[in-house]
Amino acid sequence: MPDDLFRKILDGLPLGIYLCDTQGEILYMNDVYAEIIGAAKDDLVNRNIVNVLPKTRALSVMQSGNEEIGDLCVIGEGEGKKTTIVNRLPLRDDDGMIVGMVSLCLFRNPTELKALTERVEQLDSRVSFYRRRMQSALSVRYTLDNILGESKPLLFAKNRLRNYAQTSFPVLIQGPTGTGKELFANALHATSPREDGPFVSINCAAVPIELFESELFGYAGGAFSGASKDGKVGLIELADKGTLFLDEIGDMPLAAQAKLLRVLEEKTVYRVGSSKARPVDFRLVAATNRDLLQIVQQGTFREDLYYRISALPLQVPSLAERASDIPIIADALLARMGKASVQISEDAMHLLVAYEWPGNIRELRNALVRATSVSEGQTIRVQDLPPTLQTFCKPQPDGGAGDAGRLQADRDQAPGVQQASGRPVSLYEAGVETEVACILKALEINSGNMVRTAKYLNISRATLYEKCKKYGVRRSK
Repeated sequence: MPDDLFRKILDGLPLGIYLCDTQGEILYMNDVYAEIIGAAKDDLVNRNIVNVLPKTRALSVMQSGNEEIGDLCVIGEGEGKKTTIVNRLPLRDDDGMIVGMVSLCLFRNPTELKALTERVEQLDSRVSFYRRRMQSALSVRYTLDNILGESKPLLFAKNRLRNYAQTSFPVLIQGPTGTGKELFANALHATSPREDGPFVSINCAAVPIELFESELFGYAGGAFSGASKDGKVGLIELADKGTLFLDEIGDMPLAAQAKLLRVLEEKTVYRVGSSKARPVDFRLVAATNRDLLQIVQQGTFREDLYYRISALPLQVPSLAERASDIPIIADALLARMGKASVQISEDAMHLLVAYEWPGNIRELRNALVRATSVSEGQTIRVQDLPPTLQTFCKPQPDGGAGDAGRLQADRDQAPGVQQASGRPVSLYEAGVETEVACILKALEINSGNMVRTAKYLNISRATLYEKCKKYGVRRSK
């Protein structure tokens, strides 16, 4: 290629360029650099760069042999002073000997530098904004303080959570629907040494099977039809240095289970369509309301994965097992709904405590939403509660006193529970009688089998034994 063409190309570039030999003599300079210096190009060529730019570092670069990239340089003095960014690169021959240096000035005038600086500041501000949003989205919403109650089953679960939090092993949170397993997972992360890391949550039952792997593991660009050309980071990678929470893990597809097991064992993740291993460091917390051993036997959950994730089991007690916490929880739920001034009548509270709550805290919240929507005034009464609770006990006339009157058991009085003659049955006694009747009926339905009876009543076997002992209930042989 002719030298003239090279010169035309260099002259046409929108940045300043000059070339000097090892003695500092300027061999070439384009119009842009000459304009920056403030002199004619023909007057600068063949002069020594030290005489043109006294503070130049050209000779130092050639002596050291090290390039200088992005150096903030001030050219000129007084009103003609200009600030720009300069790259200095030593030139070598085929034997590696330094034969000169090329300098590239990236901006022709301060306006260009200012415009770039403003652009960089805008981009930096935008990156900071999205970083804050991501940190907010991947941070926990609940801590141990949000788990309200003082009942023994709850205090036992919270104490176990504190112990588990100090380890790095997977935790399996189990409990009925609506007990707050996600809340416990949040609190576990917030109590652990990883609290400053991300908390990434995914509901395995809510993601379509065909999208599950790409969501969890991510995918490489163009891995499948419709995939982004830039690829996608998976949730496992987002959880690096933090906690990955897999809710409803019993609904995870089998193919994803095999890949998850590999990730847990190798501490690396492969995006869909990629053979590149990416190291990850996260703590796995899983939750389910299903009996995982049972679905292992059914062949829909891998046995090896079950034993990998269940080293530290955490049982969340049902609301029926911690009925004494209901007044505290109800007040907190009302305050969260903006109804802190609303009171619950004594009869209504007794009914809330006596009810079995198959939907647990989620059902309690729905009941309070309904009650506050239909109640007149600032007090929730029995008739404001959902029909399922009202039919649990029925009102008994008591001389016309009170809108709700007295409450008695909706079923016949159970054996072993005596009613004092001459006084009406209180709601508390009605709750006990109904509870005993329910236990007896459940035992009858399940032929006296305590395991099936406990499952039928949605309580633990230990709670069933405790209630039977408390009320003197005996199994029929």
